Amino acid sequence: MDHFWGGGKPWLLGQIMHWWRTGEVLDTPSFDEQYDVLVEHYTAMLDHYLKELSPPDKQKGKIRVDQLKSTPGNHEEAELWARMLEAMAFGEMPSDSAEKFPTKTKARAVQDWIGGMLAQAGRTVEDKRDKEGYGNLVPHELLFSPTEKRRTVDATARLWRISPKALANLLRGARMVSNPFAFEKPHGNFRDFKGKYAFNSLMAEQVTELALAQSLQEARNARKKIVEERKKGVPIDEANTAAVRQRYQTVLRREPTEAELASLMALVKKVDAELGLPRGLQAAFAAIILQPETLFRFEAVATEPETNGLVPLSRTEAAAALAFALTDLPADTRMLAAFRDEQQSIRAIMATEAKRLLDDEKRPDARRRLLQFFQEYFDYEKAPDVFKDSTPGHKHWAPALVYDLDQLILHTLKQDRQVFSTLLTTREYFIYVNSHRDHGNPLVYNLPPDWKPVVNPVHFPKDQRMGVLTHPAWLVAHSGNFDNDPIRRGHWIRYKLLGGTVPDIPINVDAKLPDEPTMTLRERMHVTREESCYKCHSKMNPLGLPFEQYDHYGRLRFTELDKPVDTTSKLVNTGIPGLDGPLKTPFQLIERLAATEHCEQVFVRYVFRYFTGRNETLGDAKTLQDAHAAYQKSEGSMKALVISLLTSDSFLYRAQPPK
Repeated sequence: MDHFWGGGKPWLLGQIMHWWRTGEVLDTPSFDEQYDVLVEHYTAMLDHYLKELSPPDKQKGKIRVDQLKSTPGNHEEAELWARMLEAMAFGEMPSDSAEKFPTKTKARAVQDWIGGMLAQAGRTVEDKRDKEGYGNLVPHELLFSPTEKRRTVDATARLWRISPKALANLLRGARMVSNPFAFEKPHGNFRDFKGKYAFNSLMAEQVTELALAQSLQEARNARKKIVEERKKGVPIDEANTAAVRQRYQTVLRREPTEAELASLMALVKKVDAELGLPRGLQAAFAAIILQPETLFRFEAVATEPETNGLVPLSRTEAAAALAFALTDLPADTRMLAAFRDEQQSIRAIMATEAKRLLDDEKRPDARRRLLQFFQEYFDYEKAPDVFKDSTPGHKHWAPALVYDLDQLILHTLKQDRQVFSTLLTTREYFIYVNSHRDHGNPLVYNLPPDWKPVVNPVHFPKDQRMGVLTHPAWLVAHSGNFDNDPIRRGHWIRYKLLGGTVPDIPINVDAKLPDEPTMTLRERMHVTREESCYKCHSKMNPLGLPFEQYDHYGRLRFTELDKPVDTTSKLVNTGIPGLDGPLKTPFQLIERLAATEHCEQVFVRYVFRYFTGRNETLGDAKTLQDAHAAYQKSEGSMKALVISLLTSDSFLYRAQPPK
């Protein structure tokens, strides 16, 4: 029954229903008959998809449905149909201006009809929903549809990039003038986690200088040990080789090959002859750091596919993938030894080692990675980058606000129950004692001037603060330099909680609010209701306006320009059960968001991208559904969610590479 709509046969369901009612078997209609009926039934529906596809009297574009043929007569016409099919698949159609939306079943029928028509015309349309570059554009309901669990993972081998923090740890003792990696803005406002860090020639020059500086100190330390070995009668060449081998193991976490070791020793001898042994060792140590493998890890897979047609990671690469996912560092000796145990499956070892890292209190690398995810997910770490003028009676100190939110997240992770909803709805806030006492930041929380700092969390009243979205750090990060920004706040909710999209600003639109000192921000936003603007702003404004309860410093307020602050809003046509309806306060919106399974699933999608190092595709549907089930079964445990992802086929297997 899954394929009633496949193969260009949307009439098949009607035949079955006719047989069910009458017992009469109808003949299969000719293709031309199918086409005439379909055009009649679907032209009205296509009108909801693009204004350009409307009847001639309403036409505003260059495409005419009534002039498109059942069999595309030329390449241009086929391309138009193919573009329309792709737009439907990625949810870009119907347009938000449609008064009535087709059901998902009918929409799928149209897609199958167009796909079948193009196939008969010999036009192959690539399903980009299985491609990593388009994966995060796949409609949410498809990823969490039971029918999609049968797809297999189609991801290619990854390229792991060492993080700036990991590089700084490697080059300890060297002061980094600037970050050697730069965040690369993704195309189309979607974060491409595979292209997270960029590396250019200027950065390479800086890393080279840092590597040489750090390697000189390491070489001096090694020279002292070599002298001690020489006193014991160890030959100089043997002692030098041992020093280089040890450094190689420290940096790359593996033994050098004979060829690699021979090349490095030749470099030591060449520089030693001209500048002395310390410089020779320095050159070799720097060469080790500057190998591509130090900064980038190319993922290798086993040579033979398993019965499912997928190729598993090798044991070494599985260890490397786990280490990079949870620690930002190469696999340590203990982890490598665990994965060499042939008596256990890779999946079982992965679960055990992941749990060990997540539970390790003495080496909280994994906990820091979890915190880093939430910093990036909520985007609050950029609060110090938002310039604020000094205000009489208020000393703004954004780094302390970020620290506060860090502590709230760490506290929630330690409890590890209903992590997602708790972070949205908690009344507990942590306030950094010394910094706030020195800088006056208790005022941003609307605490009295004589408030006494406490170590324990502060419980705010129900009508003042609720979770991350009313935390000053998040409010500051998602505001402007001099004013609130409900559009930016709504944009974040649209992407990060609803899993939706917003088109880029058209080049012919001036994306600025009028400068009217006597008008409130809400009043100045009237320009966004113009026809050319509201198609996009209707997706953001209603989500961001309730947060006008707070100013751009994150302070609770009740008036703006001596007028009562208006925090009302109304959500319509979200397509998410329980979300639509009028809103009076930001707390009503937050509670609705936290209670929806949809938002929880979107959260799982972002966790997937972060810990697997790539965007999800339609082939990852089973992984995402299983991870969400693990999260729910464990009462909202972040650890359970992450372990489910790291032990999934999406993490441990790759598509068979082309021959």
